Amino acid sequence: MDKQLSEREFICGDYSIADMATFPWIAAYDFMGLTLDNHLNLKRWLETLQQRPAVQKGMTVA
Repeated sequence: MDKQLSEREFICGDYSIADMATFPWIAAYDFMGLTLDNHLNLKRWLETLQQRPAVQKGMTVA
């Protein structure tokens, strides 16, 4: 994913269902004991998505 995101802002170019479906899995990296320190494009993508109001709202659903 890091390589894919080095060439575009989102997974498929424009923000899409691919980003929506992948986000929760990547957002749990810390819970899984992982780091994004060596994946700067993936980290940028995650931080970009975390700023989206709809993503914030969706992540609060319990």
